[in-house]
Formats: sequence, structure tokens, C-alpha cells
Amino acid sequence: MDKVAFGIQIQDILEQEKPDCKTALALIGEQLAHDVKASTRAFIALTETVVKGKDLAGAVACVAFYAAHSKELSGVDLAQMREVIRRSASTTEEKLFVDSIGLNTAIATAIVNRLSVLLALKPGVYVSSQSWGFGQVQSIDSFYGKVIIDFEGKKDHAMSLSVAGQNLSIADDGHLMTRYLRNKQEILDLRDKHPADLVRLMLTSYGAMPVQRLADRLAEIGLVPATEWKHFWEAARRSLKNEKTGAAENTTKKPVVDIPAKRNEPIRLLEEEEDFGEKWLKRFARERDVKTIYDGVLAMLSAKQGKLPDGYGETIANRLNFALKGTDKTDYARYAQIAVLLRKLELSTPEEQMRQADTLLEQDEQDNLLLAVHGLSTRDVTALIAFLLAVKPESKSIILDHLTQFNGVALSATLGALTADAETGAAVTALLARRANPVPTLVVWALRNRAAYQEWRLPSLNALITQAIHIIEQRLTGEGLKMRNTLQGFFDNPKWLEPTCNELSAFERQVIFERIQASPSWDTASQRNILVRMVRFDPTLGKLRRAIKALEEHPHLTSLRSLTAYQLAYDHLVKVEIPKNVKDIATARSFGDLRENSEYQYAKDKQRVLLSQQTEMDRILRPLKVTDFANVSCETAAMGTRVTISTAAGKTTYTILGELDRDEKLNIISCRSRLATALLGKKVNASVELPAEKGTITGTITAIEPLDDAVKAWLADIPTQYVPTV
Repeated sequence: MDKVAFGIQIQDILEQEKPDCKTALALIGEQLAHDVKASTRAFIALTETVVKGKDLAGAVACVAFYAAHSKELSGVDLAQMREVIRRSASTTEEKLFVDSIGLNTAIATAIVNRLSVLLALKPGVYVSSQSWGFGQVQSIDSFYGKVIIDFEGKKDHAMSLSVAGQNLSIADDGHLMTRYLRNKQEILDLRDKHPADLVRLMLTSYGAMPVQRLADRLAEIGLVPATEWKHFWEAARRSLKNEKTGAAENTTKKPVVDIPAKRNEPIRLLEEEEDFGEKWLKRFARERDVKTIYDGVLAMLSAKQGKLPDGYGETIANRLNFALKGTDKTDYARYAQIAVLLRKLELSTPEEQMRQADTLLEQDEQDNLLLAVHGLSTRDVTALIAFLLAVKPESKSIILDHLTQFNGVALSATLGALTADAETGAAVTALLARRANPVPTLVVWALRNRAAYQEWRLPSLNALITQAIHIIEQRLTGEGLKMRNTLQGFFDNPKWLEPTCNELSAFERQVIFERIQASPSWDTASQRNILVRMVRFDPTLGKLRRAIKALEEHPHLTSLRSLTAYQLAYDHLVKVEIPKNVKDIATARSFGDLRENSEYQYAKDKQRVLLSQQTEMDRILRPLKVTDFANVSCETAAMGTRVTISTAAGKTTYTILGELDRDEKLNIISCRSRLATALLGKKVNASVELPAEKGTITGTITAIEPLDDAVKAWLADIPTQYVPTV
């Protein structure tokens, strides 16, 4: 197209009320090969129009064009394109999106990918995550910068926008789960009649994955249960083999499913089967997609029995270093994989390896090591830890400082790599000795691995079980919730519970039994099954069974006084303390350099405490109902009664009220306390075992009476404003 005609067409588009960026960029792309200067001027004019019109989607399209043609667009740089993005955001939500993607450090492709995902996040949109699977967007929380998603295994999951932009992908109409939700029978028919096509659809929807991950994913969806996996996989492999040999009835050209020899290597889709010869190497030398580069090297190594063919080193090193640069500050999990691979293939120098290790260990506004390990498999985390320790031995202290923040996969892999290290053993033992705030991932790991790590002298089984019950009684989210469910699964499993009881002493079994019996965190059926199994193992525990029928019928009751006080405290936390903390963080951030900013670190630490406190209070408040304890029978000890107990030390009267009710002066105790559960359901003259500092003491119930005037006056004193507790 001649210069004049091109100029007229571009001008016509730019003068429209809402310019068509897609058409304009297509014209500029065609003209770029003939007239670089005119094309560049047109591109700059288009970006100015996009900014003026506050068209963020158009700005993203311009950055995508720049990413593909940056070499030809002379005089245009990434800093300018970042400014185009920043100035094109108009709404509060769009500005929040831009602030969430790390605009000042992200490369062009990362800007495009992240913003494209965030702009597509609308209620009802289906998304896919490597960590969480398939989900549907429910809402955008603009105040906290989060997207709320209903994932298959976790409803109402709150994911930060920065994480969403990096880890989510938008599921199109061809995605397996989209098709499954719209026409379940279609996918079931595919599973039963064309298993190879279901495997192909899985890889198209979720990307390359090892065979075990494929099996797990199909089981999570509910398509292929674990018991049917072997039959399904044999049928799929047989069909895929027939396709390769030309024996398949269906001769329609389909992408080739490449199944590696090793189970832990990913199964991939290929347009055609690769021989990884000279033709592949020439094509690979031009590859610019980071994932394709990394997966391509792994596939080539698999085909070549793990060896780098002669003459391949320079090209492989060039592309891997290109990918490494592209993932710096954008995808630290992939950055770690590439750094490890470069060292394994002897394609990086010690100086380069040291720089890569420093990058992975850097802690600024974000913690690069955490970002890396939380996106890696067990094998990759093991390789990363070995890389860091080999390149920079002093990194061990940094790794140990992160143990409490690692997810289950990263923690297990890290400790597995450091099995023989006494310093690591001491650090783990010290962390597990923290009774007040146990680390869920560590407790799960310790209960699974005690026998293999005897040299580390981990806490006793009784101490670990006590911590496990404490964790189960908390309301957790994310990784903590996974660990809580895992721990609860331990207790529900007879094959775990019986040998565990066998290892505990009789007294330890009694304490654990009463703790579980008194805990409100198990559902009634599960709690009853655990207690029954423990009694079968140790019949002497039967005498400790409490008559807690009243609690089962009304499991979450409290007085209006206590509920009001607790609600006022919760409102103060949510409406006063947390917003103030948000302002404190913003103020501290403005002071500069976050690495040496003590005000910022203090404010962030306090934020974690406040949010944890909010979660716990919300857990307690949600199921509570108010009662006035009226018309309570005094035939047995129950909520709303005064119980007098006689022991060797004398007589004491306690008033049993609801879950939040307690007052030391009036001897008011919560119905969930160990003392209350020892009394509930018992009659006058009944002998009771009462909890003491060491074990129990024997007492006798001498009287069960209605509430007295002092307690009634206490109940009637309803607070009207928040009063801080001392």
C-alpha cells in the first residue's frame, strides 16, 4: 500500500468515535515491512488516541503489537508502552488491575498476558489454575484487590489480583470443563468411546503434565476414578499407539500425544511427531515462547536419552538464556527451572549461577523464593534446593527461615533434600515445639515422617497429636485449610488411628479422647466414629464418654450479653483496626526501600495478625445463636444450671452457660470447657473426673440448681459499646 493511501486509512480509523485498534494494528503491521517510519508514526498516533479515549483494552493490544515488532518500531521503547497502559486506565477497577501486574518491572508479553486475564475476569467467567483447577468467577473485591472464585475443591476462594494475573487462564468454549458443564454426556461418551481424545482434550485445556498429574486431575473432576484409571489409561495408550502406526480407523489429522519414557516427565501435544534433528534445531533457534522453549528442551533430552547432542549446546544455551531473561520478575517458578536446567547441562558459568541464585533468594516487595517453590513440583523443588545449596551454601539459613511459609509440597521436598543436615533438624524440632501457634504444614509432615527422621528428635507423638487437634479447631484458608483437612483425614482413618493409639500411653489416650470429645470442630458423625474406635481399642475409655445430647441438639449457643460483646469486638476489628492498618501500610510504603523499612515490616506483620484474628472470630461467630437459658431442667447438669461439686479440697459451685460465656468472679464457665463437658448430663450424687493441672481429680455432684440472681443480673447487662480487653 502506498504511503498516501495508508495515511488516509489510518486517519479515518483514528477519527472514529471509538477507533478500531485491531484493524489499525493490522494495517500498521502490513505497512511495517514497506515503510518503517510511516508505520511507527501511525503506531504512536494510535497509542495517543487510545490514551485519550481511556481504552485500556486497546492499550493492551498496542503493547502486544509492540512485543511482536519492537525491533522494527524504532524510537518506541517499553517505558513508553508502560506509560500508555498506565494512562489508559480510567475506572477504579482498571487502575487496580494496572497496579496489580508489576507494571514497572514486567516485560511486554507479561503485561499483555496479565492484563488480558484481569480484564476478562467478570462474574460467571470460567477460569483455570494449575494449583486450584477449574473455577468460576463470583466477584471482584476492589477494596482488598482480590477476585473471588468458586473452584471445584474450594468455594469462595479469594485470590489476589497479582496472583490471578500470573496464574489464571481464561477457559474458552473448547476447554474440557466448559464443555463438561454444558454437556456432561458428551464428555462421558468421549471417556468411554474415545479415551485418547479425552487425553488430548485434557492436554489442550491444561497444558503438558506428567501421567500421575493427568490421573489425579481426571479423578478430581470425577471423570476417571482412581479405581478405573488403569483400565482407562491402557485403552488410551493403545489407541494413541494405533494412531501413530496408522492402524486407527479415524484418519483425521490430530495433534500427536507425546508420551515420554519416564513417568515424571510431561505428556505433551505436538502438531507432528518430532525427531529432534537439524530441522527441529533450526526451528527451535527462532522460538520465543518461554514455555515452549523449556518444554522443548526437556522433550529433546528425553528423546536423546538425557544427553545434549553435539552442536546443540550454543542454540540451546541461547534460547534458555532468552527464556531466563523473559521470566525474571515475572515467573520465578519457571526461572528456577531454567536456571537448574542450564547448570545441569553445563551451559552456565559459576558467575551466572551465582547471579541466578541471588535473584531467586531476593526479598523486596515480593519474596522470590516463595513465588518459585509454590509453583513447582516436588522433583523441581528438590532440584532447586540442591542448586541453591551447591551454588551458594550460605543460602541454607534463608531456606530454613522460609520453612513455615512453604506449602506442603515445597516443605516435604526441602526437608527431603536436607535429611542428613543436623542444623535443619534442630530448626524443624524448634518450630514443632511451638505449642501456641503450630505450623499446619510442619505438623502434617512430622506425623507422616516421624519414623524416617528419628535422628532429628522430633516432638513426641502425643505432642504432635495435640497440635493437630489445635489446628483442626481453627478456621483456616488456602494451604492451612488443606493441611487441616489432611489432619482430620488422619483421625477419620482407622488404619492410622489404631496404631497411633497403640503408641500412646493410657493417660495420653485419655487426654486425647477427652480433647476430641470436647471439641466443636468435628461433625457429630465423624466425632462419634473416632470416639467409638478409640473405645474399641481401649475399653477403659468408655467411662469417659459424656452425655452431651444437649450440645448435639444445640451445638452453638451463647447468651445475648456475650454475643453482643463479641460482635462489638469483631466490628471494631473490621471497621477500625484493619482499615487503620491498611493506611499504616500505605504510609510506611511511601518511606521508600522496603527491605530496610521497619515501619512497613511491622505494619505487614500486624496485618497478618489482624487478618488471622478476623478469620478466627468469623469462624466462632458464624454458627452462634442466642439463648436466655429459660425453663432449663435441673435433673441433670446442663447449660443454664448451677452445679455444686464436692472434692477433697471442699465444695465449689459453677454456672454452666453458653460457648462465649465466662466470668471468673461468678464462676461462670463455657459449655465447651473441659470442666463443663465433664459435668454435662450427670445427676446429683454422680461421681465425676474433673480436669486438673496434672491429670484429673475425683469429685461428686452434690447439687444442681437454677441460675441465681447474680448470674441473671450478669446476663441482663448487655454492652452497648466496644470495651478493649486487658
